Amino acid sequence: MSDNKLTLTTQLIIKDFSLEETDLPEGISKIDELKVALKKIVSYLLDRDMSRLLLALYRIDVSEKKVKQVLAEAEPGKIAESITDLIIERELQKVETRIKYSGQ
Repeated sequence: MSDNKLTLTTQLIIKDFSLEETDLPEGISKIDELKVALKKIVSYLLDRDMSRLLLALYRIDVSEKKVKQVLAEAEPGKIAESITDLIIERELQKVETRIKYSGQ
């Protein structure tokens, strides 16, 4: 993944979760680093503020069917990781679509 796509994906996540830029570590340079940082946020929201997580998932436009499937089928310790993967996958799709149609 290019640095530009990673940066744009990170910015979208910050916007859609209503985060401060300081809520994610500075200088994320790999998708795995983004996953680790976002998983912590998703895990926190799963435990303490489910309504905020659901609102962010709605804003991001993560498939409700996929989220329900994760909640029903994933092992309890893997739910945050699976939801994180869905979020990054969707945000990356949006970035790629924007790049494709903006001619960048």
